[in-house]
Amino acid sequence: MFKVNNKLITTDPLQVIMTLSEQLALQGINLIRDVKQSGNNIQFTCPWHNNGQERRASCGVSIEDIDGHPAGTVHCFTCGHTSTLDEMISECFGYNDEGAYGRKWLIRNFITFDTGEERTFDLDFEKNSGKKQPVTYPEDLSQFRYYHPYMYKRKLTNEIINMFDIGYDKERQCITFPVYNLDKQLVFVARRSVNIKYFNYPKNVSKPVYGLDKIDLQNTEELIICESMINALTCWVYGKKGVALLGLGTEEQYNILRSIPIRKYILAFDGDSAGRRATERFKRMVPNKLITYYILPEGKDINDLSYDEFQCLKEYHS
Repeated sequence: MFKVNNKLITTDPLQVIMTLSEQLALQGINLIRDVKQSGNNIQFTCPWHNNGQERRASCGVSIEDIDGHPAGTVHCFTCGHTSTLDEMISECFGYNDEGAYGRKWLIRNFITFDTGEERTFDLDFEKNSGKKQPVTYPEDLSQFRYYHPYMYKRKLTNEIINMFDIGYDKERQCITFPVYNLDKQLVFVARRSVNIKYFNYPKNVSKPVYGLDKIDLQNTEELIICESMINALTCWVYGKKGVALLGLGTEEQYNILRSIPIRKYILAFDGDSAGRRATERFKRMVPNKLITYYILPEGKDINDLSYDEFQCLKEYHS
């Protein structure tokens, strides 16, 4: 067993390294290969010498204390490099941070947090009427802070996953998306199944504009408007700021987007009839802004596009 921040990882050590290998590979990083158990070590290819491309696995991580070295010590029998497991993980993902990222990765993937206490957020959903609706949601999102291969399948990066606190609900087998209002209050947690095409939003709650809490409203000139959270996050991955309506748009969302100081919106709704109708409706409902829009290929959305395809999208004017 390995220990991280005084917490024991009880997962099979072989599974830990196998998971590391798979997640690295999903990001095109092929440093940890040929993983197998050999005695008191998990062996794999060394990520340090030969640019991480050695032919025969000669590196190992100990699974118990050996000769004064604690479990989790990584040692290459060819080049002699020695480090802790968390330091190696950080370096494999491109971080030189003395293992800080590696510890975070281990915690997110293999240490289960206790569910935080729930409390009532007094959220003003009905701004026009002045009515308030108390809704109870988890205050502590740490129970979901795991990485999952599906995140990388949808082109997310660790930077964006951490920035938006994307997580994984092990019990429901869903990716979790915390949704905040402009006051940075947690409104609800949306879920997307990793097994089937299924989104879940709590019933009877108004939807804010997803991701708008991450925008510097006073210093942002333009913003891409998408239907889904994945599409908005893909915009960030590709270097542009995007938000999502969690659908085709509501009166409350139009009110928010009309009132904030951002001058220009680029509409990036899906390439289907519903997306085209949403584009026309948005232009009618938000007349006080400069509106342009993308025409996506039929049946495609932003997440379907490669980086180059995204950068080549042409803006059309009303």
